[in-house]
Amino acid sequence: MGIKKKSQITSEKVVLTSFIVDLLDVVAGLTVTILSGSVVMVSQTLEGVADLLATGLLLLGVKRSKRPSTRKHPFGHGRELYFWTFLAALLTFIITAGASFYLGLKRFLHPEPVTNIGLACLVLLVTIFTNGYATSLSLKRLLRKKSISNLWSAFNRSAFIETKTTLVLDVMGTTASILGLVSLLLYVKTGDLRFDGLGAMAIGVTLAILVLFIIKGAKDLLVGQAALPETEERIIKTTELFPTVEKVLDLRTLHIGTGRLLVNMEVHLINKLTTDEIELLIDNIKNEIKKDVPQATDIQIELETPDI
Repeated sequence: MGIKKKSQITSEKVVLTSFIVDLLDVVAGLTVTILSGSVVMVSQTLEGVADLLATGLLLLGVKRSKRPSTRKHPFGHGRELYFWTFLAALLTFIITAGASFYLGLKRFLHPEPVTNIGLACLVLLVTIFTNGYATSLSLKRLLRKKSISNLWSAFNRSAFIETKTTLVLDVMGTTASILGLVSLLLYVKTGDLRFDGLGAMAIGVTLAILVLFIIKGAKDLLVGQAALPETEERIIKTTELFPTVEKVLDLRTLHIGTGRLLVNMEVHLINKLTTDEIELLIDNIKNEIKKDVPQATDIQIELETPDI
């Protein structure tokens, strides 16, 4: 009897789960917004709408990035995902953060009573758990075998931009729900109408800070981000293990999509190798690099002599 393998958490599963959660949040938030008149719930609904649009763009980006290579795009369309991610982050920043802060400030300066607070708190409590579940999927894919203590390092260093984006979006949803719930509870406790507006402002500021992480990550990958130093070191060591390789003279890497790395390398070989031996050696080097660094999908090796 075979051992049942654990289902792999793919980028599609992470983004699709976030999309479904956001869709439920929008429906619930819009309903309660109409019933309660709370600007916190307006911010929560706006956050859901922005996340829904953002994850929709991410799904589109993931799909388009997997199109095969063509003569016009010889390395495929993997980097297109970075464009859609940047667009999704920008959309979230404008709709959620900007509108939430504006509406919150307006309500803070001109307070109005909120009705059906119990229902609003219940919906916010539910969205904390739904967004929390979506967040856990993103964390599992991002961390993989690493511990939670490595989260900051994994987030900054990982090239899984769609997973990082959905993680931030889900954290944003969870944070918005928590801030909204706290502000409404304070509203009930103190009777101060301004807490409704204050909660919406807090949501806007917090989300603006979080979404900046997405924008920075997408910008770095759009411009052209190299592999991690330790990954490049592994490529060099694997290459120089071959006895006929004298030295790796130059190595340049570039992320060209999720899980895809372009490797351009200049190597110096020992003298008196035949053409057939060189061709076989290059093929063997490529195969060994792909075994040690699976994301190195496109490898180019050039023969060079060191400058004297």
